[in-house]
Amino acid sequence: MRFDCQKRSADGVSLKKTAMGNALVKGIKYEIFVGMKDQDNYEEFFTAEDFKEILTDICKEKEIGFSLLTQMGGYSHNKGYTTETSLRVIIIGIGEDEVQAIGERLKSLINTDTILITKTDVEYCFL
Repeated sequence: MRFDCQKRSADGVSLKKTAMGNALVKGIKYEIFVGMKDQDNYEEFFTAEDFKEILTDICKEKEIGFSLLTQMGGYSHNKGYTTETSLRVIIIGIGEDEVQAIGERLKSLINTDTILITKTDVEYCFL
């Protein structure tokens, strides 16, 4: 399969189109999973729309591209088992320190007790 991709640097800046126009770029995909329940009373005080605005403001500051997916999650805690709205933020093209800083900020603003960050090697291109 051939892709007509632009090569981009690790920070997402376009470098050049390859001579064959089909190179995939190696990079890292981070995913941040954030549950919407407040850690103090296990209620959802923020909506997915509220979260979208918070995330957009954070990422806009440093011009970080992201995707946001809404899903459901479940987990056990000291009061039993619960389910909640869970949001998955997908980011490619920034460093691990920046992702952790975004995660910590989201955790604090939503007041959730735990977030999950995953890191996956990927090959990607912008068409």
